[in-house]
Amino acid sequence: MTRRTHTAPMAVALALLLGACAEGYPERSEVVTLHYGMGQAEAIKAMNQVVKGKQPKSPARFAMLEDCVLEVHARRPVDGRESRTLVLKGVRAVATRTADSDSYRVTLHRSGSPGDPGQTVMHGVPWTTATQIKWLLEYLPSTC
Repeated sequence: MTRRTHTAPMAVALALLLGACAEGYPERSEVVTLHYGMGQAEAIKAMNQVVKGKQPKSPARFAMLEDCVLEVHARRPVDGRESRTLVLKGVRAVATRTADSDSYRVTLHRSGSPGDPGQTVMHGVPWTTATQIKWLLEYLPSTC
């Protein structure tokens, strides 16, 4: 057997392997870098990029109002409402996996209120989106 006959099957196998590695990943995704030096506008921009990142239509859009109040416009109603405001001072963010799927819910809970059911910020999102939104919700009050 010549060297050429060995390389052709190996090249095909390598191409198949590399193609399989990309399976399930988005073709193109904007990288969002989260850091403690962000200003409020940059953090809100990052929130909007995070929720839009892997979806053609963003499930929500965020804006900051006065007095550290976050305005959330949801494409899918959350708790029966499409638009709502959430006070960010004195709250903690929690990301929990939903019982029936691999999606996550992000909620805000009043600090020091153990029985507080929380306010839903987003639901039905992947883990990476949930954890990034959670981090940003906990960071944003420091910019107010």
